[in-house]
Amino acid sequence: MADKREVRIPIGKRSYLLQTELDDDALNRVVAIVNEIGRAIADNLDQDNMLMLVCLQLAYNLEKVSGLLETLDKRLSDIDPRDVK
Repeated sequence: MADKREVRIPIGKRSYLLQTELDDDALNRVVAIVNEIGRAIADNLDQDNMLMLVCLQLAYNLEKVSGLLETLDKRLSDIDPRDVK
């Protein structure tokens, strides 16, 4: 496991100092997702409301992906391995 390092990440109108084990590429992808959702929600919201809506959107996205994975798992478990070539 990687050592934790301190990083400053910009989200919305502020920057946040945090410790992470993520490498730069993974951290940048996560920050980009958060900022993309934040910009799509509304630029005129205060930071707290924007962050709350980003959290809700991320939770909704996670729920959708979870449902899709469950459906895929069910479909794959119904496949007879002998039918796979």
